[in-house]
Amino acid sequence: MKVVAICGSPRKGNTEAMLKRVLDGAKSKGAAIELVNLSDKKIEPCRAVCDCFETERKCPIEDDMAEVINKMLAADAIVFGSPDYFKNVSGIMKNFIDRTNGICGKLKGKKAAAVSVGAQDLQNVQFCENVLIEFAKGHEMKLVGSVKATAEKAGEVLKNKEVIKKCLELGKKLSFP
Repeated sequence: MKVVAICGSPRKGNTEAMLKRVLDGAKSKGAAIELVNLSDKKIEPCRAVCDCFETERKCPIEDDMAEVINKMLAADAIVFGSPDYFKNVSGIMKNFIDRTNGICGKLKGKKAAAVSVGAQDLQNVQFCENVLIEFAKGHEMKLVGSVKATAEKAGEVLKNKEVIKKCLELGKKLSFP
């Protein structure tokens, strides 16, 4: 079992911390794990050429997206994480989401999960979580769960024992065949 976490945060902070706890849970059940920080990758915005979707041709944009897609295709389960930016995912996560258009149908049946965190109340963070959930559903993935939290300062979420427990449990759910 291979579990990949896609982190859509532009900094090392709460989203990454939550994803690492999810991966810890998966690893505790024997899964091979990998964290992909989109902030370490060059992911250009989609140019809506549509060759990738309509003809299954390789995307004409030369950046790191193909590497990330290959990691997702090789995974059994994927957890997507983003900070909440104005009731939505971060810009780098949105670029990533848009660029997966060319692999529609290729993630079908894979397990998926979502984590989201923001410096607002949970009602606002819910919007970000919904974007990640709908993204997974759009790819016909099997959603096994999600965790959302509030936190402002980097690493602050690690003080919330209930959120950390939920992240670990989510990772364990992802790691079952």
